[in-house]
Formats: sequence, structure tokens, C-alpha cells
Amino acid sequence: MTASHESEETLSLFAADALEPGDEARVRAHLDTCAPCRQEVDAQRDVLGLAALPPPSPREQAVLEALPRTTVGVWRQSQVRQAARMRTTGGLLAVAAAVLLVFGPLAQRASRPPSAPGSPATALAEDDTLFLEQWAMADPLSDALDDDEPGLESSEDGADAWDVDPEDFLSSSPLGESP
Repeated sequence: MTASHESEETLSLFAADALEPGDEARVRAHLDTCAPCRQEVDAQRDVLGLAALPPPSPREQAVLEALPRTTVGVWRQSQVRQAARMRTTGGLLAVAAAVLLVFGPLAQRASRPPSAPGSPATALAEDDTLFLEQWAMADPLSDALDDDEPGLESSEDGADAWDVDPEDFLSSSPLGESP
């Protein structure tokens, strides 16, 4: 090959139909005028033809055409099975939680030894129950709003301790400095 001939790599790509359209047009124009390059391309196409796979049989074509449908079908089946397992597991967990909520306290009472009505354990349980009932009925803000707290009582002249006299601000020195 002389300097005016195409490179062997370019001719191989042309034989494999792997060139960009612009390069392909340039090589085709060169092949119209250059017999040695045309022979090289024909020889490479023969070699590539030996390596090419035979066309698929009708059965293979049918399998290839059905592959997307069967793949999606299998995926859907697996998703449906997984969802059914999750629903079953969730249902079983919900039933187990309900059983524990209903029968848990009964089992706890049954596991305790019976105590006499006047025994200390019964008195303690009754005290706990009374305390919990009082706690449940308590107002959480009532403690914060009691008048018994220091600083919240009314002043002697009837004004609230929270009232501020504007002159307190006017007579004070800036930045908390003492006069």
C-alpha cells in the first residue's frame, strides 16, 4: 500500500460496516479508484463472514421475540408472590399483636400468685392504681399556673407582679450600668 491508500484499520472498519457516515463516504470514493484497497476490503469481508453467526432458526427467532414477554411475566409472578408473603406476614404480625394486647394482661395476672385481700402486695397494687388514676386526670399545666409559686403573686396594690412600670426602663442606665 502506498501513502495514498487508506489505512488497514480504516479498511477493516469499512468491511465491518463500523465507520461513521462521513468516513464511509470518503473510503467508498477511494475504493472506486483503488483496486488493491478494494481487494483488501473483499478479503476482510470474507474473513468476517467466516466469523459471523448463522442466521437464527425460526424456533430461535420465536424464543427471542417471546423473551421480553416471558421475562416480564416471570418478574410479575415473583412480585405477586413477594407481595402475598408480605401481606401474610403483616397479617400474622397484626394478629399476634392483638392476641398479646388481649391475653397479655390475663397471662400476667394468671402467673402471679394469688394474694389475700389485706396483704401488703394488694395494698401496694391498689396504691399504684390510685396514683395512676390521679396522674391520668391531672392537668399538666396546673402546676405551672399555681398562685402559690413565688414571683407570681399579686402585689399589695392589686397589680400583678408581671406588670412593668415604664419608668423602670426610662430611669435605668444603658447596658445595665449602675448610675
